[in-house]
Amino acid sequence: MQKIQTEGLVFVVLAIIVFFVLLAVIVIALTVIYNRKKVNYINQKKIREASYQQELLTTQIEIQEQTFKTVSQEIHDNIGQVLSLAKLNLSTFENIESTVNQKRIESTKELVSKALVDLRNLSRSMYGDQFHDLGLTQTIENELNILQNTGQFQTTLQVTGEPFKIEPQKEIIVYRMLQEAINNSVKHAMAKNIDIKVNYGEDLFTVSISDDGKGFDTSNLTTSKNGMGLTSMKSRAAMIGGAFSIDSEVDQGTTISFTLKHETNNN
Repeated sequence: MQKIQTEGLVFVVLAIIVFFVLLAVIVIALTVIYNRKKVNYINQKKIREASYQQELLTTQIEIQEQTFKTVSQEIHDNIGQVLSLAKLNLSTFENIESTVNQKRIESTKELVSKALVDLRNLSRSMYGDQFHDLGLTQTIENELNILQNTGQFQTTLQVTGEPFKIEPQKEIIVYRMLQEAINNSVKHAMAKNIDIKVNYGEDLFTVSISDDGKGFDTSNLTTSKNGMGLTSMKSRAAMIGGAFSIDSEVDQGTTISFTLKHETNNN
């Protein structure tokens, strides 16, 4: 009788142990499933947020490009035509006897001609489709010429490697980032010398812009005047699968670089 009771007690103990083991396994399994679902939910949320941010940035870029094109067309159609008419009217005063007046007219014609050239360059700079005709490096050169012609800046452009074609959408984004960097050098850094290097490597396409401006502490990007522009450049670079880097020190100038992988099927 005692043996039966002992066996029964052992059976009950074993049953309890098995029950708690199964309960522990179930709890662990449910915890793992919950954590996986939680991680999956967080990842999906991040993906949705990243997708939303990319769509938002794409929309902003499209709106900006359309605005640039509209302003560019207005410059070409209106201001350019007015200056062309002014130049034509000045040409009708060639028979004026006064040498002084004649010199003033010629000087005015030269100024109007220069204004026309600068406006056309500015118009082409704003109008993204110029890449189809000029390509990126020539467009960058035109941008630097605009600065050079002001007489306030010294600029250089160095191109290395064998140029290849970049996807139009990526190309215009690279160019807009470059324009933003130039704007920072001119407006915030108060630079006098601006140097741009373009390297067409076998695996990477790299553009860097350096200036001799006042520089800044990169740890304070969020509070600096050009922090928003730099954040925008970083976001744009990420959107096209590129990389963005900045090297700057107070009173030591700034160098901003964009790097993009070279996809051979884009040649």
